[in-house]
Amino acid sequence: MRTWTIAAMAAGLALSAGAASAGPPAELKPAHVAGPGLYVTDLEAQKAWYVDKLGMSVTNTIQREGKPFEYLMGLNDGAGAAILALAKSGTRPAGANGFSRVILAVPNAKGLADWLKGQGVESREVIPNVAYFIRDPEGNPVELYTPPKP
Repeated sequence: MRTWTIAAMAAGLALSAGAASAGPPAELKPAHVAGPGLYVTDLEAQKAWYVDKLGMSVTNTIQREGKPFEYLMGLNDGAGAAILALAKSGTRPAGANGFSRVILAVPNAKGLADWLKGQGVESREVIPNVAYFIRDPEGNPVELYTPPKP
């Protein structure tokens, strides 16, 4: 009976240790959900609407080929606050759309993308050291995002 009790305790400790180590290392774990991203066909008109109608402001502009491609919109509530990303897409169908991606604020986007690659999750670098796209098991896009240093 004593051997069985010791074996059961050891198994319980092993299970609890495994649960504690689930997911990425603590220094790479996402801090919070930063906010949604929407693909839009008229980037400038959408930006103007969010500014004019909701009082949001542009917290960052992502450019491609010298032109704005994506605006990160916020409510001036400080670092680490939720954002709404508006990204230009010429292929998005007309009308309302679902969220384009979930954006997770992480302390080290590249580090987490590299760690996830070791877990069998492929990533696509969007902005070096800032943004990496992965997909959940159903194919939904998730962005790992580390705000650029000013």
